[in-house]
Amino acid sequence: MGKDRASLVPHARSDDHRGEQGFTLIELLITVAVIGIIAAIAVVNLQSALDKSRQRKTMATMRNVGTAIEAYSNDHSAFPRNGISAAELSAALSDQVYKRVETTDAWGNDLAYTSGSDHYTVESYGRDGADGPQNITRATAREFDYDIVFADGGFLNAPD
Repeated sequence: MGKDRASLVPHARSDDHRGEQGFTLIELLITVAVIGIIAAIAVVNLQSALDKSRQRKTMATMRNVGTAIEAYSNDHSAFPRNGISAAELSAALSDQVYKRVETTDAWGNDLAYTSGSDHYTVESYGRDGADGPQNITRATAREFDYDIVFADGGFLNAPD
């Protein structure tokens, strides 16, 4: 009887490794939930950053339109006529510069133009494209439906 007692005990099968085969359903569900939460936060922040970028681009466009209006005024001793559409304003101002003057905001809405004998106003109605509200403050600077108003060479109503 020279055989060792341990050699007589049958060994466990090699494919019986329950805890080592992969992830459980619970682990996968938790991972997917965490990724979903992170993605939701990222999308909200991305949308806000895109709107802020559009707001800044709109303000740059409005400055360019104001510069072109003032060049027009210097050449014609008057501002472009009141009540013209954005396309008509662009056509009138393009005669004064070497390229086409953009008269739409970064959201794709036409800029509103009004003028009097000694002043002009260029207005973007913001993301929603509807007139108002108009008072942008520090508290509302991240609400992109507010109007941006550029008049006589400066912003009357704009975020910082």
